[in-house]
Amino acid sequence: MHSSGTSGASRTGTDVLVIGGGLIGLVTAWRAARRGLRVALADPDPGGGAARVAAGMLAAVTELHYGEETLLGLNVASAARYPEFAAELAEASGGLDIGYRACGTLAVALDADDRLHLRELHALQRRCGLDSQWLTGRECRRLEPMLAPGVRGGLRVDGDHQVDPRRLAAALLAACERAGVAV
Repeated sequence: MHSSGTSGASRTGTDVLVIGGGLIGLVTAWRAARRGLRVALADPDPGGGAARVAAGMLAAVTELHYGEETLLGLNVASAARYPEFAAELAEASGGLDIGYRACGTLAVALDADDRLHLRELHALQRRCGLDSQWLTGRECRRLEPMLAPGVRGGLRVDGDHQVDPRRLAAALLAACERAGVAV
């Protein structure tokens, strides 16, 4: 990085080189450029890769796994900050919609094994102080009528969110461009 103690010197080159233009690389490049750094992003197809096939779940509660309890605090805090991030990115990208929805998650059990797994997950969520609700199969179908009649139960997590990863990538690319990131 260029020292601020060289007043009057011409600044050329790059302060930060981000290798990989997936979602994390794009966010890194955009944030660094917003902080006044000269940023270059190296990727033959920025915004491609996993962003084109990811589901876009922002599901700190639903996607909790055993052994990840120490990571849970960071995941929940990150999810809570996402609406602010989405609004900031919309402004920085010139108003592009990233498909952010705070719509919750419904995870359903299709058989006895799924039901047991979701019951165990629900117990873990409750032990961790998370807000989730066990639903019968009938209650699941009331929320989502297109579910199969054989659904045996499920978990409703209102605090989970989702984003459209393809829209997110497009907005990040636009924000990078507007912030002066060299791709």
